Amino acid sequence: MKAVCKWQGPATFASVLALGASAAALTPGASAAAPIHSCGSKTVIIEEELEPGKPPTKFKVSVQAIKSQGTSCSSAYKFLTSFYNNHATTTPEGYKCKSGHFAVPRGRVPEVCSKPGKKIQFAGQGG
Repeated sequence: MKAVCKWQGPATFASVLALGASAAALTPGASAAAPIHSCGSKTVIIEEELEPGKPPTKFKVSVQAIKSQGTSCSSAYKFLTSFYNNHATTTPEGYKCKSGHFAVPRGRVPEVCSKPGKKIQFAGQGG
């Protein structure tokens, strides 16, 4: 009986230590699962210079089914505006974009742009 009491303190300490280690192991996974924001639709105005010396022509592009993860909707709107007005070969703000695989309205093209910790998915106008 004395042997049981002798090991009871270290056993309790070991179980509390194991519980703390398992909680610490789960914490990074919980922070990686950022909430998904459904941002709705946005109309982006693209300015394109068609003729030299003339004012740029403005086109309206409708972007639908915008969802963001790890970033706010206003940041997603800002990214989409710079994405459509960007005439360079790289995507703005360090995002990598590719074709998406999710349901979109007819006549739309699903796209996903992401960088570590952030993801924006949207349905752009089809050509």
